[in-house]
Amino acid sequence: MFSVVIPAYNCEKTIWKVLESVVVQTRYDLIEEIILINDGSTDKTDKVIKEYIKNNPHINIQYVSRINKGVSYTRNEGIKKAKAEWIALLDADDIWLPNKMETQKKIIDSISDICFLGADSSVRLFKKSREKKVYKISPRRLCIRSVPPTPSVVFNKNMALKLGLFDETRSYSEDIQFFQKFLLVDSYYVYSEDLVNIGFNKSFFAQEGLTSNLKKMHQGRNDNVKELYQMKLISKSYMFLMLLLNEFKFFRRILIRLLYTGR
Repeated sequence: MFSVVIPAYNCEKTIWKVLESVVVQTRYDLIEEIILINDGSTDKTDKVIKEYIKNNPHINIQYVSRINKGVSYTRNEGIKKAKAEWIALLDADDIWLPNKMETQKKIIDSISDICFLGADSSVRLFKKSREKKVYKISPRRLCIRSVPPTPSVVFNKNMALKLGLFDETRSYSEDIQFFQKFLLVDSYYVYSEDLVNIGFNKSFFAQEGLTSNLKKMHQGRNDNVKELYQMKLISKSYMFLMLLLNEFKFFRRILIRLLYTGR
């Protein structure tokens, strides 16, 4: 049913726990394989992964180690190698909650036209109002709030290949850029409860990887809004409104980071 795709880069301290979060799924039987690609790590990631595979020979892990080519290339490589009908994305510093795959399989079985499904994350800076359990994201709403987080996402492989995979020239906001292509087939579903733990080994504001290079992240969000307009999913006036809103959000993020980290 599912091929799990995990890009790994300098994650010696987290990858073991990440893999364990897959193995302890209540419906681990739904997972056909784990495709784990070491994207040119310079720490002991390769050693830790090989040790894990040696200690767990019963787990079907397809492991590839090669020179660094970036996260988008790595995810695309994993998706193309996958044997299962559905892809489940996971990053090497995030973990799944035990019921993730079981919950998402039930949702997929209940919606006939579904080909993309994400979920909420455990990272919350502010209290959010709850949606109904499963809902669709509209293009306009996606401009306002970038959801879902990457490690919560599952999608149909054939549809992803048809729509086009990750843009390998981008490394910021490239996940939402890929996800928003599913708006073209009106199948952008989100489950409103937590199913993942994002950056479990990091402080949300202070650590490299979660707030690194805010300017490029900001530009990536703007590019995504512009692409929604090019896809004829939002109007020009709405695009300009969202670009203006993004400027406000950008300066707000800078201020929050300064207040939180002092730099």
